[in-house]
Amino acid sequence: MNKRSRILLWALLPLLWLLPALALAQSGGPYDLSWSSIDGGGHTFSAGGTFELGGAIGQADAGAMNGGSFALDGGFWPCAAEAVAAAGIAASSGGITLTWSAGEPTANIYRAADDPYFTPGAAYAGGVSSGWPDAGATGDPAHNYTYIIRAQGDCGESANSQRLGEFDFALTPGS
Repeated sequence: MNKRSRILLWALLPLLWLLPALALAQSGGPYDLSWSSIDGGGHTFSAGGTFELGGAIGQADAGAMNGGSFALDGGFWPCAAEAVAAAGIAASSGGITLTWSAGEPTANIYRAADDPYFTPGAAYAGGVSSGWPDAGATGDPAHNYTYIIRAQGDCGESANSQRLGEFDFALTPGS
């Protein structure tokens, strides 16, 4: 054995001693990493014309996994409805019309009387399209309405739109 081979052997020998320790480290202590899973699935993230592209490979198991004080949420790309954009309100005959643009085909409307900072509860109108009219919403100075629009899609509801309001004021003739 020449000098170069002996130096290489002595350099690699400590690594050979550590190799069993690395293999046992997976299941040491309270953690168990002795199993694995390779899953496939997909989500459309690129579209153009008549083509759409999406996919995944090697993702962790879908769902929440818990152990002690640790939690890991695994699965495919998160699913979220695209938020409403360019929401608008306009007076129409006897009421108002709400308009918006969104990547989802329908939306849910939330309305509150005399509470511009309301927290949405049950939808006032569900599954409606842009250009939705609220007949009778105007003309009563005793009630002012605030609206929130949430797009509705396969993944549920989007985040809130900006708040839209309808305000009526009584005019009192002066002297």
